[in-house]
Amino acid sequence: MKAMRVTPAVVSVLLLLFLPATSLQAVEKAGLLVEIGKKTVANNDRVTVNGVGNMAIDHDLVLKIDVKNASNKELPETPIDSIFLVQRWGSSETPRFERYTGTAKLEPLHPAQTGSVDVGQYHIGGHMHGSSDRHVDKVMGWKVTLMRDGQKVEFTSSAGFDAMDKRATPASSTAAQR
Repeated sequence: MKAMRVTPAVVSVLLLLFLPATSLQAVEKAGLLVEIGKKTVANNDRVTVNGVGNMAIDHDLVLKIDVKNASNKELPETPIDSIFLVQRWGSSETPRFERYTGTAKLEPLHPAQTGSVDVGQYHIGGHMHGSSDRHVDKVMGWKVTLMRDGQKVEFTSSAGFDAMDKRATPASSTAAQR
């Protein structure tokens, strides 16, 4: 029996297949390195009794924003404005976009120092049939704005964010308070 030879290319492919993907995205602009990801604050998902493989989805998330001052200048305390869009399914087969907005304060940062803030709690609901997540709410995009040296610095999840934002309606007050 021949021994199998493991090459670096095989190891790379295996790592890509079996390592979990993260929801973080890191971008550097104007001396700021910003990482944005989803953070679960409450998870009440449950298997329903009406069938095998059905699951009710019920959890609350926030956007976690880590900012590193990658320049050699101090960053004073600055507000972080955020907009994020959640695709809702509701009672119809047609999805709709809801817009959530928020503001948080980032503490002053020295050069090479990192600060972290959580922005805007939102609810993800829906239900799954087996492994299909078609009827589960999803975060579709976000935009984060900071001030650096009197200028706005914007970070967006994708180039298509503005088009999705035009279709979005403000989140209902009960959904925004959850």
